Amino acid sequence: MFTGRAVIAVKILRPFGDWKTGDIVLIEDWKAKELWEAGVVEVVDETDKVIGEIDKAIAEERSNEPLMPLPAGLYERAAFYMYYLENYVRLNAGESIETINVKLTKLANLKKKTEHLKTIRFNKILKAVMWRPNSLELLSRLSPEERRVYLQLSKIRNEWLGEE
Repeated sequence: MFTGRAVIAVKILRPFGDWKTGDIVLIEDWKAKELWEAGVVEVVDETDKVIGEIDKAIAEERSNEPLMPLPAGLYERAAFYMYYLENYVRLNAGESIETINVKLTKLANLKKKTEHLKTIRFNKILKAVMWRPNSLELLSRLSPEERRVYLQLSKIRNEWLGEE
């Protein structure tokens, strides 16, 4: 699920390798997941930062016709924080109702905004496939997941129109 393309801030809860208790380090998403589940680290909740990046990306997509480049690892970080928030709420049901409500609100907001960004970009990818299949310039502005979609749709389009 996690790819190592996203970097997550974590706080060390108990000594681990070269890390001391209280250190805040940046590690790949899959490592953050494993260490958080093992109780070695506490995830630094940067959901608001990711939501802000998604809001900025949505605004840029709305105000520009071509697809705009996304911050590296944005989708991966969003997926990580969705996983984190869902599991935090599930594992910490005894927390105060306010804390749980904040986490659930962040989760709902993150899911909604991520889906909205993906929808906007998917519609632009569909248009780009029709007019600019296999464009290297366009490929450079897409996330790895979007590149896969764009290339597959371009192939289907070219086969359909006989432009292989």
